[in-house]
Amino acid sequence: MKKLFSILLLSIFPLIAFAQQQDSLKLGKSNREFFIKGDQKFRFSEYRKVFTNPEALGYMKKSNTNSTVAQVFGAIGGGFVGFGLAKEIFRNKTAYHNGVAYKVKDKSGWGLIGIGVGAIGIGIPFAISSGKNLKKAVDTQNRNPGTDERKATSYRLDLSGNSIGLTYHF
Repeated sequence: MKKLFSILLLSIFPLIAFAQQQDSLKLGKSNREFFIKGDQKFRFSEYRKVFTNPEALGYMKKSNTNSTVAQVFGAIGGGFVGFGLAKEIFRNKTAYHNGVAYKVKDKSGWGLIGIGVGAIGIGIPFAISSGKNLKKAVDTQNRNPGTDERKATSYRLDLSGNSIGLTYHF
């Protein structure tokens, strides 16, 4: 019975030892939980704490730069579109000069709308590139973690007083 119990215990030990999973990096849904690593949640601004792999950090910096450029072009384009629409909607279509009414042919609002749509169109490829670089950074970090996170596993036989123990560090 003791041999059976010992064999059963020793056969289960490798299953327990290999059941440990390394914390992988995932993308969250909001800015407060942008990166999720294990049970820790990080903001987007804390990406230097999350990425230890230099290649993944490079992808993350590219993603951050492309995201900033996309946001700038998007904001400028949105401003032009909004101002152009307001100008088209609220323009005075009839003007009076010395008591005579005449129609004004001012189409500058549509020009502003066109400039805004163009600026938004320029920002879209930067936003797509930002998303691709972000995914590359996460995949690179998960595939090849940096030397800070990779710890060597070791077995050690501990002898102390009346006891003998086997420790496994991971």
